[in-house]
Amino acid sequence: AVASATFWSALAQTMAAAVSGWLIAVVAGTVLGLLIGSVRVLDRSTSILIDFGRSFPVLALMPVVIMLLGATAQMETVVVALSCLWPVLVQTIYGARRMEAAVVDTVQIFQIPAFLRFRRVLLPSATPFIATGIRIAASISILVAVGVEVLSQTPGIGRQITLAQQAQRWDSAFAYLFFAGLVGWGIASLLHFAEGRILKWNRQTND
Repeated sequence: AVASATFWSALAQTMAAAVSGWLIAVVAGTVLGLLIGSVRVLDRSTSILIDFGRSFPVLALMPVVIMLLGATAQMETVVVALSCLWPVLVQTIYGARRMEAAVVDTVQIFQIPAFLRFRRVLLPSATPFIATGIRIAASISILVAVGVEVLSQTPGIGRQITLAQQAQRWDSAFAYLFFAGLVGWGIASLLHFAEGRILKWNRQTND
């Protein structure tokens, strides 16, 4: 199964939906998280909504999204993006809140401009948390993409798993499942390695 053209085509379709949804979630989650975490009024007013959203099973919304977009690749991307949004958003909010009181007081006393404060204070403080959220979301994106394909039968690895099960080709079904998990693990490991290299300064500071 792994050596067939069908497998690689299914893998490409799954990865396209997973990566697209993941990138949308990374951009939206980072921007919204930095904004919410750095503005106290927004932080307080959205806390209940965020707590509800992070605990809500996004796959339960899939019938609604299918009604709006149909069982298409766009629908799959939207569901993946909604699923990946919350870890990035929550981690970014935590990172934006992380600024030490002494740093906040210094910024206020010296009236440091907003852009400089964002670039020199807020972003470095939040970056380790953002990186963790991005890594978690990457693993989620593969799992959700496969799950959506199993439930909606959109083209991809998930649909091939269902077809293999229906044909009682259990070896192919397990091969698809194993490789999907392997891809998710590989992406998470790669991002963890990149995070360690890029954020070496943060590890050294903590040490």
